Amino acid sequence: MRIHMQLTLAAILLAGATAHAGAPQDSGALDATFGTAGKMRLANPPGNDSFVATDAAIQPDGKTVIAGYTDYQGTPDGWVVTRLNADGSLDTNFGGHTNGNPVAGFEFPYAGSSVNQAFSVALRPDGHIVVGGTIIDENNGRITAVVLQLNADGSADGSFGNNGPGATYLTPASGDSSYLARLIIDSDGTTDVAGTYYNNQGGFNGNQFYFARVSTDGKTIEPFQYEFGSGPNQDDHALNLAIDNQGRYVLVGYHRGSGGNYDCAAIRILNNLFDVDNTFGTAGQTTVAFDLGGDDGDSCDAIAIFHGSQYMAIGGHASVDASGNQKAIIAMLDNNGDLDQYYSDQIGYPARLAFTYGGAADAATTVSKLIIDNNDTKTPTLMAIGTGFQSSVPYGDAFGVARFTLPAYVNFAPDTTFNGSGTQSVFFDECPDGIGLLRTYNAAGSATYANGKLTVVGETACTSGGTSNISAARFAPFDVIFNNGLDFPSY
Repeated sequence: MRIHMQLTLAAILLAGATAHAGAPQDSGALDATFGTAGKMRLANPPGNDSFVATDAAIQPDGKTVIAGYTDYQGTPDGWVVTRLNADGSLDTNFGGHTNGNPVAGFEFPYAGSSVNQAFSVALRPDGHIVVGGTIIDENNGRITAVVLQLNADGSADGSFGNNGPGATYLTPASGDSSYLARLIIDSDGTTDVAGTYYNNQGGFNGNQFYFARVSTDGKTIEPFQYEFGSGPNQDDHALNLAIDNQGRYVLVGYHRGSGGNYDCAAIRILNNLFDVDNTFGTAGQTTVAFDLGGDDGDSCDAIAIFHGSQYMAIGGHASVDASGNQKAIIAMLDNNGDLDQYYSDQIGYPARLAFTYGGAADAATTVSKLIIDNNDTKTPTLMAIGTGFQSSVPYGDAFGVARFTLPAYVNFAPDTTFNGSGTQSVFFDECPDGIGLLRTYNAAGSATYANGKLTVVGETACTSGGTSNISAARFAPFDVIFNNGLDFPSY
């Protein structure tokens, strides 16, 4: 096993477009103290086609750790972990940088592997950084989920792992594969992983929900696999997870049913890891067919649990026609794992999101992250972060944020203190297309929230599928703490 520090990723900070003028600092405006007018970009390393951010986390000192990957000629060849200072500038003290190279990268090479990608990052209270993703193990050729722990300075933590300094391989059986989608740090310090297990045993193929707990030192792995059906060609993928206040693990993703259609899917696992919770949904599982006109692409990519009530917000996308076009969507599950029709009916089930830019509406394409702000217990808010599409100038995709107020027993309602409509979009590149139009392609991979500030990370490019750069945007602090009429926060 080798961990290669990529110290040749010479990234330069690029200025983003200016924030919308005139917006109050507490109403969806970008944070002028971050980057250039609230935005920053990292150019991809020389010779590489893409430089992609997939997740982020904010340290107590305000610095932002970003995980992702870089590729060469279309083939991912390395994990990337980098850190920004509180003002959005690169932290050149992170990752053992030499010769002025500002980005730390961790590469697991195997014959130009197309799966060497980091997808998730989380922070420990002691300052350690935990990153998760997928590689091809050069020792046996298997696609393998990996958890990597770094010290606060970005170096590998030699005390963690079962496969070399800092690395724990969630090695599948011979002929199988394991993929990591997201990880979180549990209250006991273990790392909880959600992803997919490709099972090639018994002469048939099948993708299953995959969950694993990795011990605090990375030496012990407790895996759990689940499939929604039986027999060959099952296709179940877990994409995200959350923990409720009883310590149970809720995983969301998608499932292909007997008719070949893909539906949003969820399971809840008991904290003893031996079985699903049979009080959840039907025998421990829930599927939601959004049925917007195209039934072959419904998926839930995000989950957030309201710990006071155990209600779960789920989000992702749903197919709207046979051509594969999709719309971003959110819904609510109750504590039993059932679709909550009260909320769903009130928000026009199924709820489609439309982010806005300059007053022009556009159709959102996906939700990648859901965040609950519980600072105000009287008027908590739900933030849905994703990617939207706009047909007016600047034409293309944008980071999108929708913000909802969620008072008890009342339906979702747009928080109109946020940009006047409850939605906001962020564009980076605005590039001439040669026929008089501006085009822009920006995809939000994830977001992180701390101290009232929301930071969205992803990638941006001038042309769809073209060379992309890591990009990030931070919003000014939301003025929600005192909505309860008191003069102190209510937690």
